[in-house]
Amino acid sequence: MSIHQATFIGAPTEASPIFMKKLSVKNPRQSEIEIAGLGFFELYVNGRKVSEDILVPPTSDYGERDLSTLHYPIKDTFSHRVYYCKYSLSEYLIDGENTLEVQLGGGYYCQEVRTGEGKLSYGKPILAVSLTVDGIEYLSDESWTWRDSVIVSENLYTGEVHDFRHCDCEWKPVDLAKAPSGKLEQSDCPHDKIIRKIKPAVVFRDGERTVYDAGVNLSGVVGFWQKAEAGEKTEIRFAERLDGSYELFTETSGPIVQRDIYISNGKSNFCMPKFVFHGFRYFEIIGQAEDVWVYEIHGNMPLRVTFSSNHPVLNFLFTASVRSLYSNMHAGIITDCPHRERLGYTGDGQLTADLGLTVLSSEKFYEKWLRDIADGQDPETGHVQHTAPFQGGGGGPGGWGGAIVIVPYMLWMHHNREDILRTYYPNMKKYIAYMESRSENGLVVREEERGWCLGDWCTPDKITIPEPFVNTYFLVKCLEYVAETARVLGDSPEPWLNKAEERKQALRKHYYDEKTNTYCADIQGANAFALDIGIGNENMMKALVEKYETLGAFDTGIFGTDILIRVLFENGFGDTAMKLLTSEKENSFGAWMNRGETTLCEYWDGKKSHNHHMFGAPLRYVFSHVLGVKDRGKTTLIAPVEISLPIQLEADMETKFGNVFVRREMTEKDETLTVRADHNALFRYRNTEITLTPNEETVFYFVR
Repeated sequence: MSIHQATFIGAPTEASPIFMKKLSVKNPRQSEIEIAGLGFFELYVNGRKVSEDILVPPTSDYGERDLSTLHYPIKDTFSHRVYYCKYSLSEYLIDGENTLEVQLGGGYYCQEVRTGEGKLSYGKPILAVSLTVDGIEYLSDESWTWRDSVIVSENLYTGEVHDFRHCDCEWKPVDLAKAPSGKLEQSDCPHDKIIRKIKPAVVFRDGERTVYDAGVNLSGVVGFWQKAEAGEKTEIRFAERLDGSYELFTETSGPIVQRDIYISNGKSNFCMPKFVFHGFRYFEIIGQAEDVWVYEIHGNMPLRVTFSSNHPVLNFLFTASVRSLYSNMHAGIITDCPHRERLGYTGDGQLTADLGLTVLSSEKFYEKWLRDIADGQDPETGHVQHTAPFQGGGGGPGGWGGAIVIVPYMLWMHHNREDILRTYYPNMKKYIAYMESRSENGLVVREEERGWCLGDWCTPDKITIPEPFVNTYFLVKCLEYVAETARVLGDSPEPWLNKAEERKQALRKHYYDEKTNTYCADIQGANAFALDIGIGNENMMKALVEKYETLGAFDTGIFGTDILIRVLFENGFGDTAMKLLTSEKENSFGAWMNRGETTLCEYWDGKKSHNHHMFGAPLRYVFSHVLGVKDRGKTTLIAPVEISLPIQLEADMETKFGNVFVRREMTEKDETLTVRADHNALFRYRNTEITLTPNEETVFYFVR
């Protein structure tokens, strides 16, 4: 038997219930528990918390629910799964009577506050447990009991209310609950943990109101000790920015205000929420609070790289991109932002998948999220949702739906996961068929009825690059990935390459102007899109370089920015790419740095969220092109592109073949490259090609 035979139980409460089971065991030796507490759970045995994991189990599309309240009709068929966690309890159980307690929070499962996309709750929190002690199994059933906790209100988006006077210790019979229709699976992805503890600085105090600065924008919570009279309230509110009078500026993370409230029982109580995280840099506390700390929370995925340079904008781009990724990696989902929407947008996630797999130990995280993407793909039409797990949200068929092709391709590229390609090859082909079904005259022109059909997104000015142009570009790009997948799996790539060529011809026919030698008048990086799929020419490339040498900043959206930098690096214009990456003009990463940002913004001008990771995608080329580290074939290739910009940078990187160190020091007259690998990596630069001796540092000197 296992958790698959357990009965789900619940409680008739709107708050955060605690479930309890007492059991007597004799000299326990081996024990383990499988537990699915939906949305999130904390497990205690004899008063001790089991595991440092928080916000578990990972979120998924748990089962069937009413989708009729969405702003556009959803006719797709979904797959469903429910994750559970497994822990050893051998160090927690004692000889004799033991008490198991499980506290539940709503998470994404019970989400009835944020209804911007419609009401998408699955119901009240529920619990299933299978405990095995020395071969004897105990399952959740009607013998469990429940009671209320001090958490009288909690919601992932709005925060928690703790009333320490609310101590109803009467244990009551549980309700038997209907199990979600999703298949139960053990979680195998990195779980959230408290990653570090930060002492915030007081920046303003006025009476009972104190404003704090955590120093950086992040995702996490605030903890402190409350020693107040019974009934007194301490309230915390969060924001990314302050206005000129030290008031919280919540518009960037709104419209729902993030707050936690604690009501004293007259005793000394430690105050910290259990089932939420907030996105913030600043917070204010109104009421009594002592020993205040910030606890940063995100998925437990250590860095795979260390990076430094002598250029402040490059350093900012690295730290801000990594911090933005971390802030948005929770409960097995890569979200768009950690406050306002908190949804697993497929466009944002696929765009930075290459970067996330480069800089973080995130293979299992992306593998889990890929299952979410596939669960939202209609098995008949091949349509892929804009969010995974599905929670509504807008997007487009190319940049968003293409995640079902791009994410498995990146997992294969970074970790040799041929099994991933084999598993999702059918999904990729269905996606191609879907895009073809939404085409006219060779262009992808629509998505779902009354739904979104975006092309690029978050351009500095109004989006003018045509949506069919962008979506057809993505179809071509994905066809090329599918062709490569076919080759790897022993299938013929030719049919897919032929389809790609047909779509390229359609783009030429509809968008190329021979007189100006441009696509779409090169608005918002259109020529870069064309050059990236091989439908440009040498003069177009030269004009693109001239344009951005003069502009010195970005006029592109989330996809165009990444494509532009890639095209410049791959066509021998590394200096122009680096000038854009290190620019401090308006609409640049340097402008964000100079404004004091510590994470990446949603828009170039700083409106809306200040913690979106999507614009960080071009950072990947600093590693793959500037430092030249590429995992290709059967070993690591270190092949930097030509750059004359005086700059020094270095990285120590974990690749799928082993560890690599590269330091690049450039002056106006010469260049020094220092490389080291713990395996037979291949170094190639200018006229030099050599297989490195493992663990031996080699220095190369070149005159300009």
